Amino acid sequence: MSERIAFAKHHGLGNDFLLIDVRDGSEQRLRAAATALCDRHRGVGGDGLLLLLRSEPRPAMRVVNADGSVPEMCGNGLRCFVQWLDDRGLLPTTTGEAGEFAEVDTDAGTLRCEVFRDGAGSGAGRVVEVEVAMGRAQLEPSRVPFTGDAPLADALFDAYGNPLRATALAIGNPHLVLFDPVDDQKRLRLGPMLERHASFPARVNVEFCAPLAPAADGTAQLRVDVFERGCGWTQACGTGATAVVIAHVLAGRHPAGEPMRVQLPGGWLTIRASAEGEGWMRGPTAFVFEGVVDLPGPT
Repeated sequence: MSERIAFAKHHGLGNDFLLIDVRDGSEQRLRAAATALCDRHRGVGGDGLLLLLRSEPRPAMRVVNADGSVPEMCGNGLRCFVQWLDDRGLLPTTTGEAGEFAEVDTDAGTLRCEVFRDGAGSGAGRVVEVEVAMGRAQLEPSRVPFTGDAPLADALFDAYGNPLRATALAIGNPHLVLFDPVDDQKRLRLGPMLERHASFPARVNVEFCAPLAPAADGTAQLRVDVFERGCGWTQACGTGATAVVIAHVLAGRHPAGEPMRVQLPGGWLTIRASAEGEGWMRGPTAFVFEGVVDLPGPT
């Protein structure tokens, strides 16, 4: 008889995940079944799994991509994870004048999350938005990782015969931020090629940027399309949007501390970055449905 598992499905701007409690020790079985579970025709469908490894002393999340690979972090996923935990009474928060906060352990470290609810008053209502303190970006080649002798920072990068200005950095995951706009035909061709470029031994998330007119209140805006490592073209990528804004700030293309609105195919995120390369990402999260599914057996 097949083993049945309970799951919930949430999304952040269309970046969708199956959230599963594996505190019973079932992590390895779920990781092995990730591709089948995420199949949009024969499985539940999703960009990946978000696994609850433990709840104390802090909740711990592990991300498994749809191809079975394990990235260090997922910004959109973390927002979904926070909402899912809170729905189940598993999110310990602290509340003060600065807001309501929680901490979650990830493979990129412990990340501090500010939660925003749809009810009146602190602690009231359901979590609907989360701002994540994403940490400080790393540009050192060994930390990205990138095979260059020096950091790639707002410099020309040979994208298979297309010299494009780019920055390579890690913010939880490795990212290649391409500043120069390219047409859709070139973008669709370059995305999957660059993800596996020989300069990135752990593969890389690829961000294609295009400037937009400022918002009505003057906030800078940018269009970003992401070919995500292990997922492909995605509706949204929180670490990718954060990497883009940090790269712009470090290159002097956007003022430090000023918010930037990033339009992804699935919707908008608001990102801030410091002059030192720290990033904060704010965006929505939504519950889709929950259910029970047979865990695929070995093939």
